[in-house]
This record gives sequence, structure tokens and C-alpha cells, in this order.
Amino acid sequence: MHDDEGQDPVDEETILLTGPVTLYEVAAVRENLRAALAGGKPLRVDLSDSGPWDIAGLQLLVACARGAQERGQVVRIVNPPGSCSEMARRSGLGEWLGSVGS
Repeated sequence: MHDDEGQDPVDEETILLTGPVTLYEVAAVRENLRAALAGGKPLRVDLSDSGPWDIAGLQLLVACARGAQERGQVVRIVNPPGSCSEMARRSGLGEWLGSVGS
């Protein structure tokens, strides 16, 4: 049974980030995330094939999730690799990263 609030996973847009997510790639990654959010559906960002990460990449995830939330969209970040999780932990964002994964 599905609820009526649009949280059905079938209605969720998924984007798979691949390769590095560092200062050098964030502009292109930002455009991919914006395009995925443009449809207005809940967004699932799969990080399983991404890395390495730096603080610019992590800041991009935070901005994406917060911006979507301000527009009433849900962003879930799943399968963060160790380098992303470690960067989040060292930046004081480990708990935040865990909270946007569910």
C-alpha cells in the first residue's frame, strides 16, 4: 500500500554520481543535480561509485539537500563511500549525512 504524499519510491528520481567529487568537478556535478531536481520529484543521490571527495563536494551535497528542502522536495543521499563519510565526520557533518540517507 502506498501513501498519498508522493513518497512512493517509484516516483523518486535517482542520480548516480561517479568519479571524483572535488573542487574541480563540483560545477559539473552541480548542474547534474540541478537537472535532476528540476522535475520536482523526490531525489535519491547514489554515491556508491563516487570519489575521491573533498570539502567542496560535501558542501555541494549540503547545498543541494537544503535547497531542495526549501522548495518542498526530498533529497536522500545513499551509499556514501568511506572518503565522503570521513570528510563529513571530520567536518562535523557526519550526523547530517546519516540523517539525509533515510
